[in-house]
Amino acid sequence: MEIDWTGSAAQVKGAINNTWSYTAAASFTAAKSVLSINMPNNDGVFRPITVIAPEGTITHALPPAACAARGLTGFRAADCCFGALAMLYPDRVFAACEGGNTGITIGGYDADRKPFIYVDFLSGAWGARPWADGPDANTSMFANMASFSVEVIEAENPLEVLDYAMVPDTGGAGRFRGGVSLRRTWRMRAAEGILQVRADRQAHRPYGLQGGGAGAAGRNVLDPGLPTEEKLHAKLTMTLRGGKIFRHELPGGGGWGDPLERDLSSIAKDLRDGLVSIEGAARDYGVVAAGDPPVIDAAATEALRARRRASRPPLVAVDWGSPA
Repeated sequence: MEIDWTGSAAQVKGAINNTWSYTAAASFTAAKSVLSINMPNNDGVFRPITVIAPEGTITHALPPAACAARGLTGFRAADCCFGALAMLYPDRVFAACEGGNTGITIGGYDADRKPFIYVDFLSGAWGARPWADGPDANTSMFANMASFSVEVIEAENPLEVLDYAMVPDTGGAGRFRGGVSLRRTWRMRAAEGILQVRADRQAHRPYGLQGGGAGAAGRNVLDPGLPTEEKLHAKLTMTLRGGKIFRHELPGGGGWGDPLERDLSSIAKDLRDGLVSIEGAARDYGVVAAGDPPVIDAAATEALRARRRASRPPLVAVDWGSPA
């Protein structure tokens, strides 16, 4: 097998340049994931796989290229590999994940002029699999991360965590739902601090497969829900003043398969768990529900789904052509 990254953009001044080792790891991981689960993890397995990544590009950067945020490119490289393999093995490949973890850094001085540096990496959701929903609130396969305790954050930093929760309707719709995203909201309690965010997937949503919908885009928001609310860029460095509120929402995972084929019992559980809203169930799955807790109207749902199926164009299989 040959995995060729020729055509990747030239390396850049910013820190998103990837190393060849990370590009190779993403390539090997994607290829091995569609092969036998009993295959050993050794050099003999990887020897038949050739990875081509031209020097001087974001997939094989050369010194003095900055690469501290190489994970962003590495995560997307893995999505790219899996997307290509989905054309060969549609029943073995999951939809796109959230695009990797988000790095949040807030630093400054507290009221006693004591310095603080808060560094956190938020991990979100996997794409739906051909046989099951995508895991919710799960770290990327390329990130060995764990969630910070809210109590530890508040005890060690002049920060107040206002919420840490799953976000409804963010998992891509499908026969199997993509993992839903996480969000965390902080209030600055010091006079000021420097906020730095390294995030992704806010312009290009995680793709779905086999008719599944894309996961929701990520968001950075200043003062959410207030008259001063402001949407921020995916990657930023700014001063966070005392009393200001910052919220980050991770992207959701992509869905797999036709959303109109999703089992009603699975949607009913999502409704009870707050992972899908009544409005989202109707919009994305053609499901009619009402009440608190929500109850699905099976007859109305079948009628709505029938109308949706009749009005949409038929799904046409893509002809990828014969192998060269």
